[in-house]
Amino acid sequence: MRRFLTAIFFVGFVTQLGGCASSALSEVSPVESPSQAKPRDSRLARLYFLREKGLVASEVGIKIDGKQVGTVDKGYYFSVDRPPGHYRLTCVNKYGADYETEIQVDAGRSYYIGVGVSQLGFSPGQNLVNGMVAGSSGQQMRTTSAMSAGFSGSVFYQISESDGSAIVSGLQPR
Repeated sequence: MRRFLTAIFFVGFVTQLGGCASSALSEVSPVESPSQAKPRDSRLARLYFLREKGLVASEVGIKIDGKQVGTVDKGYYFSVDRPPGHYRLTCVNKYGADYETEIQVDAGRSYYIGVGVSQLGFSPGQNLVNGMVAGSSGQQMRTTSAMSAGFSGSVFYQISESDGSAIVSGLQPR
């Protein structure tokens, strides 16, 4: 049993070292101060992508509907504005499967999406360690593929507007 737990911990740790691929920023709106949390245009929604923590976490590539929109690293965030609708978000994992989820956004609202490690499929103790090492606040977002979720180095978390605004105020814009 001890070897099994050690193996689980090791796999979680190695997954953290793997991190996610980085790529050039494109289609990213100019970054504003956190006090300007609402989109400039009330017909749009603002999506903030952020990474709060990460002892061994690396830069993560973010796609919306298959198009690269930017990257986040620990302590940083960026935002994009989008019209209301349904979007597919992808966390591009360099050494594992990409993590995909879907989100419905409404005009005039802000959405805070954290990047962290998966809290699914591990023991509570491992989840605690993962959260301290490279976790995120909020609720882990449901994946579109349960198979790839188990092999993803980083996943998305949905964070409430009030918590997200406070978190972003302590991070650096990208």
